[in-house]
Amino acid sequence: MTELILSVKKEFKSKITEIGSLGLAIIYTIGHIIIAWACATLIFNASFSLAAADAIIEPVINGFWFYLLHRIAKNSLGALTLTFIYTLGHFCIATLWASFIFNVSFSEAALDAIIEPLLNGFWFYLLHTFWKKYN
Repeated sequence: MTELILSVKKEFKSKITEIGSLGLAIIYTIGHIIIAWACATLIFNASFSLAAADAIIEPVINGFWFYLLHRIAKNSLGALTLTFIYTLGHFCIATLWASFIFNVSFSEAALDAIIEPLLNGFWFYLLHTFWKKYN
């Protein structure tokens, strides 16, 4: 049984090493979609379809932001600095997007743009830390 566990752990570490920035960005984007959908539903009381559109389009934009930032700075910046820069960019993207898609006031868009990026900042930090641990 111990050999099986060690074998699975070794295989897992191997797969994490192979993922790279693109694979990590894809995993991140899937989690981001779930977080964005939940936030749009709860904050704006949005319909399922509008929240789903928001939850797909805005995270894809932020997935590109994640990829760009991780690809450029993954080894030169620490996890907290990288997370801080990512979260600031995410705030700008989220505010503009929420104002556009939900046609809400700036303050309502800013509320979503504060809560959702903070949640996604934790998600980013978790993924990046996990990735660094196995690379």
